Amino acid sequence: MTLEEFAKDLREDVQTYAVADGNFTRSAFVDCCSNRLQEANILSEFTPCFYRGGGGRNRALELDGYCFDELDDSFAIVIADYRRFDSDATITRTEANTLFGRIKNFISESLSGKLAEAIEDSHPAHGLALELRQRRSAIVRFKLYIVTDAVMSERIKELPEDAIEGIPCDLHIWDISRFHRAAASPIGDEELEIDFSSGVPCLNASVHADDYRAYLCVLPADVLADAYDKYGSRLLEGNVRAFLSNKVKVNKNIRQTILTSPKMFFAYNNGIACTASSAEIEKAGGQLLLKKATGLQIVNGGQSTASLAAARRVDKADLTGIFIQMKLSIVPPETSIDIVPAISRCANSQNKVSDADFFSNHEFHRRIEGFSRRLWAPAMSGAQHETHWFYERARGQYFNEQSKLSKRDKDRFLLQNPRNQVLTKTDLAKSENAWRQLPHEVSLGAQKNFIIFSRYAEPEWSKNSDQFNERYFRDVVSRTVLFRRTEEIVSKEPWYEGGYRANIVAYAVARLSLLVDTEFKDMCLDFSRIWSRQGLTDVLESQLRVISKSVMEVITSPESGFSNITEWAKKQACWQRSKKVEVPVVDGFEKELTLKLFATAERRASQEEQKILSGIERQTLVLELGGDYWRRLHEWSRDRQLFTPDESSILAIAKAIPKKLPTEKQAWRLVEMKTKAEGEGFA
Repeated sequence: MTLEEFAKDLREDVQTYAVADGNFTRSAFVDCCSNRLQEANILSEFTPCFYRGGGGRNRALELDGYCFDELDDSFAIVIADYRRFDSDATITRTEANTLFGRIKNFISESLSGKLAEAIEDSHPAHGLALELRQRRSAIVRFKLYIVTDAVMSERIKELPEDAIEGIPCDLHIWDISRFHRAAASPIGDEELEIDFSSGVPCLNASVHADDYRAYLCVLPADVLADAYDKYGSRLLEGNVRAFLSNKVKVNKNIRQTILTSPKMFFAYNNGIACTASSAEIEKAGGQLLLKKATGLQIVNGGQSTASLAAARRVDKADLTGIFIQMKLSIVPPETSIDIVPAISRCANSQNKVSDADFFSNHEFHRRIEGFSRRLWAPAMSGAQHETHWFYERARGQYFNEQSKLSKRDKDRFLLQNPRNQVLTKTDLAKSENAWRQLPHEVSLGAQKNFIIFSRYAEPEWSKNSDQFNERYFRDVVSRTVLFRRTEEIVSKEPWYEGGYRANIVAYAVARLSLLVDTEFKDMCLDFSRIWSRQGLTDVLESQLRVISKSVMEVITSPESGFSNITEWAKKQACWQRSKKVEVPVVDGFEKELTLKLFATAERRASQEEQKILSGIERQTLVLELGGDYWRRLHEWSRDRQLFTPDESSILAIAKAIPKKLPTEKQAWRLVEMKTKAEGEGFA
């Protein structure tokens, strides 16, 4: 896809966001860009915060959103420059400096404590100004981002480091060209390039192959700390970042070793495991030297890395003489989407990391993806065609599906898979956890909420994967429709003053779920009705309006001790108070419900259908692997005594394919044996 085509698509996406959310196009542009920055692992989370104002000495203050990264203590602030009517626009250095200056002014006024006093308490910028003031001593680095649909001027050669009130500050411009490069890259952004200067001695640890090389290195701790100071949590592979975000960031034992026994650090520490898309290796005097690594990601050892950087920064520790071992795997970009998470999972297998922390690559998502490609959603009123809800199991799938299509085929694809029906993993987790009455968890942000959903879904899948069937997919879509329509409703309400919409919507959906549970104990919301309409009735929308206003009043009136409304919405105490709010039931609401008895019967029937489908899928897999595969597994497992005599007899049947064919029950056992063997190293 050319840059011009991409720019046109981006602007169409913005219009879709704007229409769907009943929002201004600038706000929609910020939403669109922030989602892409999160997908590219540039931002860990994002909180919209639209503010325009003035400060001391008539300084202009402006921003559109922010993110505090708990892993590297950096504070990112975003400002938008949207030129939707000017396809040839260029952002100049003067314009960029003006925009960066407005963010810096906001930060300076906030750090002084003056700005919070001048902003109305109910405005999101008031909470941000307070948070900046309160976190001042903890903030290690500011990261300022301009997002724009213009092209950056060629005269902007580099953006030098700056400082705000003595705190280092990085400047970044994400123009339309950079978004285009990110969308086309399997990594998501220009890959990090780590320069090891004079070179790090290393040993070749693999037989050279097209798709994998490995090296063992010993890094000076200063080199690793420097890289972390510069790039922060972007160095951490996605699964590791998600895992560490819910844990203690700096390990006390690691810190103690650095401060009291630095010479023993190498002996006590397990080192780090990394992947890279490419590496520059030179040979000098018979010694291999690692000179440069592109696309470096730490897949194990994130705590060690963060602890070294923190000890140097906070404790003023001297890292000279401290070394850390590194295992570096070179994985080409085209295979990284599957191989890097697999390496991450295996590298962390000896740590207390649950399967839920690696749920991003779970079979659950493949099944949901399959349903989304196969099942047609009913045509909406006035439309003459059915559509799909496109589930993005992996980043950029929706974009990549279109990139190789002709104009005619792309138009057909977009007709069948409209932009406003793209469903990401974090979208699913958001609407599901809201309906599960966890709005305070949803308010933690997309990635943390996804991990929380994973810790529910993974054991449920293990217990009974058949419950995740076609009926479940239709209900997921219906809950997504409910969630997104609530976003539109809130945006258009006269009492909505801007800000906290994400929190209000999550709480409104959760409170609706609770209302049904408590007031209509034998009933449940009729999701099949929402699916068939691909929308909500006037009655259900009226009920959501009533609920939204009630929860808004709770969210924007925090208990004493909570000056930041966004932080208050993340607390269980906020949800507990919302649960107690009286919510009147609107006339006709009961017609939106169905008997639990009927819903349970339908779920059981869907599970039985899925069980049959799963059996067919497993038999197909066993036959597709073929007799040679099962013969190799039989021979490999025999010396290891991995299987019981009964299992070995089933393998004897499988290795005779196609002369003999395993039964459905035997196919289930064979797939389980395959999984067990792969866990022991069979490939």
